[in-house]
Amino acid sequence: MKKNLRIVSVAAAALLAVAPVVATAMPVNADTTATATATTTTKPTVDLSGAGSVSESKDTVIVTPSFTLNSATKSTPATLKGSIEASLNGTSVTADVADVAQDVTLTADSNNEKVYSYDAKTEKVKNNLSAVKAGQYYFMTLSNVGFSFGKANANKTLTFKFNGAKAQKVTLDQYGNVTGLEFGFEVKAYDSENTSAVSFYDAKSGLVATQGSYMTLADENGDLNVNTLLHELSDKKNVKSKYEAMQFKNGSFNRVTVTTTTADVKAELEKAGIKVDAAGNFEAPDTFTVTLNAKSDVNGKTASLPVVVTVPNGKSTVVPSQSKTIMHNAYYYDKDAKRVGTDKVTRYNTVTVAMNTTKLANGISYYEVIENGKATGKYINADNIDGTKRTLKHNAYVYKSSKKRANKVVLKKGTEVITYGGSYKFKNGKKYYKIGADTKKTYVRVENFD
Repeated sequence: MKKNLRIVSVAAAALLAVAPVVATAMPVNADTTATATATTTTKPTVDLSGAGSVSESKDTVIVTPSFTLNSATKSTPATLKGSIEASLNGTSVTADVADVAQDVTLTADSNNEKVYSYDAKTEKVKNNLSAVKAGQYYFMTLSNVGFSFGKANANKTLTFKFNGAKAQKVTLDQYGNVTGLEFGFEVKAYDSENTSAVSFYDAKSGLVATQGSYMTLADENGDLNVNTLLHELSDKKNVKSKYEAMQFKNGSFNRVTVTTTTADVKAELEKAGIKVDAAGNFEAPDTFTVTLNAKSDVNGKTASLPVVVTVPNGKSTVVPSQSKTIMHNAYYYDKDAKRVGTDKVTRYNTVTVAMNTTKLANGISYYEVIENGKATGKYINADNIDGTKRTLKHNAYVYKSSKKRANKVVLKKGTEVITYGGSYKFKNGKKYYKIGADTKKTYVRVENFD
């Protein structure tokens, strides 16, 4: 679950317990000197109360920065933009830099010079972003940050972990809030004048790759390992890896760091329903996808490459299926028997479905749609395919329109007839069922079955 947030200063946060206030935030951007006004509510607006009740000294708030500092050029000053994400027990909130920047300092690592600072109490600004140079590292400090976890978590102790640094324990106040936090991290100034894109290449052929493919074998237990797989796909320490990210610079191609981690691969596999154990091992399906990502530390350009991994001795993921003809226009439904969108399969077309029907929550039987050997989670009412047996309570004619009979056949009372899907309303106002597993216009009045 994600939502937007605003970070308030310690002075504002202290007042929030008694009354709403207006907090002023200075956007960290060299091309503006205006302030942005953010109206707060009755609690700090870094609101993680949606995470529910927390366990003292056990639950950890993960705070992760994502900032981009672009260097100054001869004609334009530097710019800084980005966000931080705070997450707890599956609940995440994200803040833009304009809302984060209540108390900010940006200092050059090389000479300890402040190139930007803003103090919310005094509203003093030091702006020397025109001095930011490409390739240099700068230290950014965000001060007086407040969080709210709801009154249900009053006086509890939480663990905060910022950007991979050593965790620290913080005790919430009687309102479930914490204020006055400070976060510091390093950012590298990207080269604003370098516009070179990042691309993935096949290491063997040297050709640009937009869709990757890789074949490997599972071990004797049918398992693969996340670490080994990522090493084989793309690793600067492995000269035989399948793919590498490159960027053209100064007349030559330079390798770009692949940012995909084993944790990223594990998360992608588990999202696809593939369980990974603590050692990084997983039962290998015959095919799955791993996405490689890369980011240039020169200009911040990024690239992604989805790689379809094929495992000849992996567990088959092909779902047994069959081809069926739709006899009545049919909509798609999800596993809860709720309609999915407005798309439909029109009658007399074929569809690939599972071998057997499944009863959904409404007690009605459906076929699951299969695409490329995979279950889709979309279902079609089986009545539109197999039909339903109904017994005639009256002798019945077979019609092709409201005025014309389809043939001279008279269906006798007591006869079982298969009808397909819902009824059709003809021009004469009467309702008819389609009968016959063919494309002929053959219909019987609904009233003959009542």
